[in-house]
Amino acid sequence: MKLRHVILHGIVVTLIGLAATTRVVTADKAGQGFADVHVHFNWDQKEIIGAEEIVGKLRAAGVEFAVVAATPSELALDLKRAGGDLIVPLFSPYTHELGRNDWYRDERTATLAEAALQSGRYRGIGEVHFMSGFPPSMNNPIFLQLVQLAREYEVPMLIHIDSGNENPILDLCRAYADVKLVFAHAGGNLYPRHIRSVIQQCKNVMIEFSARDPWRFGGLTDEDGHLLPGWRQLVLDYPDRFVTGTDPVWKVTRTQTWDQADDGWSHFEELLAYHQRWIADLPVPVQRKIRLDNARRFFDVR
Repeated sequence: MKLRHVILHGIVVTLIGLAATTRVVTADKAGQGFADVHVHFNWDQKEIIGAEEIVGKLRAAGVEFAVVAATPSELALDLKRAGGDLIVPLFSPYTHELGRNDWYRDERTATLAEAALQSGRYRGIGEVHFMSGFPPSMNNPIFLQLVQLAREYEVPMLIHIDSGNENPILDLCRAYADVKLVFAHAGGNLYPRHIRSVIQQCKNVMIEFSARDPWRFGGLTDEDGHLLPGWRQLVLDYPDRFVTGTDPVWKVTRTQTWDQADDGWSHFEELLAYHQRWIADLPVPVQRKIRLDNARRFFDVR
């Protein structure tokens, strides 16, 4: 009996040890997870790459979930079907191939958005682009209907604004303080002082760093890939207010013209490595927030 007791005790200890090891491995793997809050699957990307291959890239890179804006909008659902819980689809008002050019004049846009959100298949709205001095304006009636829908369905909006200052996003966040807004690309060509103003005045705005890379805007990191001092201090001051993503859209560079298919997904790993480098230079608790935790909370991903 004593021998049997010793054997059983040994088995129990071994099983407990294996369970503990499994928890450590799982925790370590989760600790390196990444939430890519800004990817696309557009009609001109589909000419080159399929949904299954994109999902394979995301999984191989350790992406725990990806927020997808597509043109036309239903292509985000193609990724969802291929990737399941890996994919968080947004409803894009760009409902046809050239929808970016006319969505704000199409009375059906808000109707389609409401049906999409009501179906439960979409988890937010975006990406919606604005460029100061060009239509549409941010007081466009159709856009304001979309903001109201985001409020009603309690979903986030991904907003892209090209502007010389932070005033457009400030005006929006003040008018809709109860709508969750993602400020894409940290405003593109804005500086830390502008973003600090947004963070301080807009509790409903999450700042994301996608496309703030050497091939697009620059001005975020030094030549060694570390955050410039102003950005680093801002992130350390407000570690709960930042997320990032890859935005694998390549036509905006000089290597490709707008009449070619978009091979942005072939640069996905390169873009992800860029962000992983500057994130790795931050304190470990801040890394985790920017890589994953802030996005989980903001997009309500469990």
